[in-house]
Amino acid sequence: MSLDRFLNGRDTISTKDARITLNIEGKIITLIECNRLTAKLEKNKEDVQTLGTHWKHKKTTSVEGTGTLGGYLINSNWLKYGIPYTQEKGDLYFGATCTVHDPTSHVGTETVQFSDVNLDDIPIFDFKADDGVMDWESDFTFEGVTLVQEFTGMPETIDY
Repeated sequence: MSLDRFLNGRDTISTKDARITLNIEGKIITLIECNRLTAKLEKNKEDVQTLGTHWKHKKTTSVEGTGTLGGYLINSNWLKYGIPYTQEKGDLYFGATCTVHDPTSHVGTETVQFSDVNLDDIPIFDFKADDGVMDWESDFTFEGVTLVQEFTGMPETIDY
């Protein structure tokens, strides 16, 4: 069996090789303070029971985009864009684009766009009497996702 049938450790992706930009009211903001982003699609499944089998089947009836975003509190952007929406314009929705590219990996680059992102809370302060730095974290939802660029460096399947 040839060695190309095994994962090379260098082809795993460093968690530090990502960047995220936001599109708020047409303004592109690079989220340089971001230190955490997770996103996933959660499926709602209903039970479907049929005659002739003892298996309980599942039917996906809806999907929800959820995630967590966090970073260091180094500017007032969340208050700047969040407060007006809570007082007069309704809720704050924005777009986000995440790109991951680890130059030491052969897998290439992946870019994903999220639409209608909505934070569950707006960060203001995080003070503690310790040796830490101010940071923030918020769960969020999104209502659309597009794979703009997929990883291309590794095969989808391996023939044995």
